[in-house]
Amino acid sequence: MAKPPQKQGRAYYYRMRTPEKRLEKNVKFAAIAAVLLVVLLAAAFGAAQIFDRPAPETEEQTAIPVAPPEADTPAEPAEEFAPAVIEKPEAAASGARMLRDCADCPPLVVVPAGSFAMGIQPAEDASGKVAPSMAASERPLHGVTFRKPFALEQTEVTRQQFDAFVRDTQYQATGCEVFDGNTWVLDRSKSWRDPGFYQDKDHPVVCVNRADAQAYIAWLSKKAGVKYRLPTESEWEYAARAGTSGAYVWGNDLTQACFDANVAGSTHMNRYKGRPTSLVFACDSHHAETAPVGKYRANAFGLYDMFGNVREIVADCWNPDHRNATADGAAVTTGDCDATVARGGGWADPPANLRSARRMRAAADERRGDQGFRIARDLSDEEIP
Repeated sequence: MAKPPQKQGRAYYYRMRTPEKRLEKNVKFAAIAAVLLVVLLAAAFGAAQIFDRPAPETEEQTAIPVAPPEADTPAEPAEEFAPAVIEKPEAAASGARMLRDCADCPPLVVVPAGSFAMGIQPAEDASGKVAPSMAASERPLHGVTFRKPFALEQTEVTRQQFDAFVRDTQYQATGCEVFDGNTWVLDRSKSWRDPGFYQDKDHPVVCVNRADAQAYIAWLSKKAGVKYRLPTESEWEYAARAGTSGAYVWGNDLTQACFDANVAGSTHMNRYKGRPTSLVFACDSHHAETAPVGKYRANAFGLYDMFGNVREIVADCWNPDHRNATADGAAVTTGDCDATVARGGGWADPPANLRSARRMRAAADERRGDQGFRIARDLSDEEIP
């Protein structure tokens, strides 16, 4: 017959309290805890693998991504819009004669002397494709002769360039019209620093008016020791056409626009859904709003972004047509001088506004998220070859 277990005595209790016994006991507990921890971690990892696995797409799912503002890659077009497929171009190298007045001054292109016919061209006027009000503002067709070359900034003025001016002068320029996908609405909280969309230092400055441009030009002129100015409207159109005489510098195939300019294409449509397809280009320039300057092909004079990206304000007073235009390319200083002329069209403009002859009125105090400028200057006799 087995003996009942004997009650443990005080001696046993004290033996278990010795350091050796306690260490042995603690080691056992630690080993058990480690095993349990490994088991728990393995179970958790397995669960994460199961729950993090993406669900397979079904036919009901749609995948129309919207490109982030800083992306250079195109987003997929919306279902109702089918653009032509055009690969992103690289900025073209130019053999144009260049000038730079100081280390921090913008590069200028020397635009050669010459003559051109300014305004809507006869074939385009006779086509009936131009809205009557547009065509009326672009008449009469008239000859302009530049007896001397002049210098024009190679690109539009950038945020970085304008920021240097603001930091040096503490200049204030706030309040800007922003695009809501349908129209332009004044937002007093917006400015060139925050126009409502992504820009980096190489994007053209926007949300600037004539006074802002003139203040920047005065500052830069003093810094460089030369006299800069806004280009005249005649200079702008002569430089933009660069020897062409058609409705568009890229020809009648509007899908070619995306090689030469940042225009409202399929990436723009993905951001601003609901715009009629008649108001955008059937190609993709890979930006919903502005693009870095100099990204697309230069024209025959070596100038970038003369069309698209941002509208560019010029020196002239606004006139509803060309009846007061000058024959030597000088600025028109009569008419409605509370407004100026914007040329070239911008990132939100329909194709008709990027025609070579297109003129748009811009109030002198108007700031828009698609409006910027570039600078010009006369050449000294020593600079003329």
